[in-house]
Amino acid sequence: MKKVRATIGTIIDTLGSLIIYAVIAAAILFIAGQAKHYYDVGYGIFSQEGKDATGTGKVVQFTVRENMTASMLGKELEEAGIIESARLFIVQERVSDYAGKYVPGTYYLSSEMTTEEILRVISGTEVSRFAPQEEQADATQQEATQ
Repeated sequence: MKKVRATIGTIIDTLGSLIIYAVIAAAILFIAGQAKHYYDVGYGIFSQEGKDATGTGKVVQFTVRENMTASMLGKELEEAGIIESARLFIVQERVSDYAGKYVPGTYYLSSEMTTEEILRVISGTEVSRFAPQEEQADATQQEATQ
């Protein structure tokens, strides 16, 4: 009987240790997963890459309306296939020099453009490199007369 109790005690101790190791392993995996997620978010915010590789993106005419917010822009840009994530766009817009400086109008945007490029175009700071040549020439001419 004492031997059975000792065996049961050993089994319980072993199971207890296994459960503790399993909980520790699960915690480590959870933390590693969260670290990767937050790294990816941080990388996405500060790395300026377009959704598509150079030469493979699509170009659309995108209209910025009066009183649009970053959330509205992000949602519509994502729906148009220009950006990967509206949420990431909102964060990038907030930390940029162009936050809230949108000029209503229609612009040529591409999924190859970085968020920074998109913001420069819709803020009227530069003409899209995807705009037709005559629009680019008009913009250059206007800059020369100023």
